[in-house]
Amino acid sequence: MTVNRAMLVTASQLASYDQIKETILEKELMRDGLGTHITASFAAGFVAAVASNPVDVIKTRVMNMKVEPGAAPPYKGALDCAIQTVRSEGPMALYKGFIPTISRQGPFTVVLFVTLEQVRKLLKDF
Repeated sequence: MTVNRAMLVTASQLASYDQIKETILEKELMRDGLGTHITASFAAGFVAAVASNPVDVIKTRVMNMKVEPGAAPPYKGALDCAIQTVRSEGPMALYKGFIPTISRQGPFTVVLFVTLEQVRKLLKDF
């Protein structure tokens, strides 16, 4: 499940960052610069948090499930855990802990993409 989460985060960050940055520049909301990079990267972090939070919740529940000796485990697997969670608590249960997730993911993504843009700028001049 960790690999699946990593794929989701990476794919959603990369795709959304480029798309959001391109939209900002096309609509001339901002010029290409630090402000645009920070805005697009924080939005990409938000998209990554929305995409990955359900996987985090399910992974945590599966890892923390208590299995009594001789009894069936509460979940048969990740999919069963997701189905039971949504049925018993509703779909928003998959977003428990979203505020801490975005609080961590947002700044990380800003640092990641602002650094990437600065490296691109340096390498372009060579």
